[in-house]
Amino acid sequence: MDWMCGWQPNVDVVIDEGSRTLVVRAELAGADSESLRIYLDDQRLYISGRRAKTARLRGGSFVQKEIADGDFVKSIRLPVAVAQAEITGSYEDGMLTIALPISADEYIPASRTEIRMIVKRVLA
Repeated sequence: MDWMCGWQPNVDVVIDEGSRTLVVRAELAGADSESLRIYLDDQRLYISGRRAKTARLRGGSFVQKEIADGDFVKSIRLPVAVAQAEITGSYEDGMLTIALPISADEYIPASRTEIRMIVKRVLA
């Protein structure tokens, strides 16, 4: 799969402490539900699909165009280990919701790397 596509949907990622679930909501209005694919690879979740190209009006031209169309891919770094066998998803009213239960027995290492540098202020 080509991970360098034309646009990326807006996504919210929330940890629901009560249900111990990582919830991902992607704004995909107009996306073809048959084209939606969800991949899990290491510590990343990938959402891909397609939104149909906007039909051009006969004799018209765009004055303003903000709605992206065509193929898309969104890559989301997972902050916690998830139970892959229990992932569920739904697509309703243009919103894709993916529920990823947090794994009880797998952990993502919480290592931290400190970078030391000197930051110089540039005077104009």
